[in-house]
Amino acid sequence: MQNINIFVGIDLAKDTSKVCILESSGKVVLKPFSIPNNIEGMGEMLSKLKTYTHDEVIFGMEATSNYWENVLSFLSLKGYAAVLLNPYQVRKFCQALGNKIKTDTSDSVAIATLLKTKDFEEITVSTEDAINLKELVKTKYSLETRVKDCKKAILSMLNLVFPEYSQHVAHPFSKVSMHILKEYPTATHMTRDGSVSRLLKIFRKYQGCNFSKDKAKALIDSARASFYSGKASPARGLSLKVHIEEIAFLQDKIAQIEAQIIAILCPKDKDTGPTDYEILNSIKGVGINTIAAFMACVGSVERFSNSAKLISYIGFYPRIFESGSYRKQNPSIQKAGPKELRYMLYLTSVASIKHNPQLRKYYLDRVSAGMPAKKALIKVAVKIAKIMYSLLKEKQIYDPVKVFYQNNICPLVA
Repeated sequence: MQNINIFVGIDLAKDTSKVCILESSGKVVLKPFSIPNNIEGMGEMLSKLKTYTHDEVIFGMEATSNYWENVLSFLSLKGYAAVLLNPYQVRKFCQALGNKIKTDTSDSVAIATLLKTKDFEEITVSTEDAINLKELVKTKYSLETRVKDCKKAILSMLNLVFPEYSQHVAHPFSKVSMHILKEYPTATHMTRDGSVSRLLKIFRKYQGCNFSKDKAKALIDSARASFYSGKASPARGLSLKVHIEEIAFLQDKIAQIEAQIIAILCPKDKDTGPTDYEILNSIKGVGINTIAAFMACVGSVERFSNSAKLISYIGFYPRIFESGSYRKQNPSIQKAGPKELRYMLYLTSVASIKHNPQLRKYYLDRVSAGMPAKKALIKVAVKIAKIMYSLLKEKQIYDPVKVFYQNNICPLVA
């Protein structure tokens, strides 16, 4: 950066951005101006810098939403130095400058001034694979959330239109059960259209289904004696069917997304040595969905100088509340950072205490010491994230002896 003496701060927004251009002396070259977020706007900005060589200029912008991606790519393709800045650092720097009122103009000036100090925190731009993974993981998480909502709606409706159903079918969302409910969504439908022979045909379509003739008869008898009033059965039956069909549609799309995730994580033409996926997959209890979320949201672990910074980025640190002499005894965790990754790590902590003896002991030790079960699970999730960080940093396959009993070998996991 020794040749750079022009610092351009861009404060991004949805449709337009504010630009400030500073010299190394601190002099404002041009009064902050607005440009549209398109090719024409970028061209207008560059036209104001045509008297300077590419090596003299550096651009900076906050990593806000996804507004930065096209701007950063455009400037990089044009051969300019362009960096992503940590929004937290920009906000603090802006406050230090005395800008009490947040405005686009003050932010663009603050960004340019921060660039001039050369003491900025640059955010590493993810690789193409990491960007693809992040989009796939976010979409998958969104679809899975919708599936959960549909299941809640089905259970709520089923409790009204066929409250006895759960007495006979323990798993309402199994393939055979979903088929039954699609054909006979209410007790009224089962009473009117159902028969033992029709139900047996459904049972026999599914390998491993152990529903018998007695089960079919019991379902029909329960429908006939159901507590359901029968009101609005056509509308309620249709509503239940729509949710069932939506779940089937969403699960098909989730399967397509998972196939793409696997293709990225497990390339056929891999180099010698274990891939990042193979390293993380060696941890008992950690599956492909968690690995995908970790690699998508974290990218390269080299971004973080230690595991504590990774945990802070994920959002697994307590929200401290103090007022006078009062201090909250059981603070909740911060909900900053990638929620998809926190969610997957929490689910993995549940799986790990079943399948990973060392993590199960880690969990039980904390519960025995009086820690609430949910908080102990979060501790396990944090431990898993630290293990993942350490193994990727050291390029080592998971070895519980090294991780849990020889801290001198794997000190970053402690």
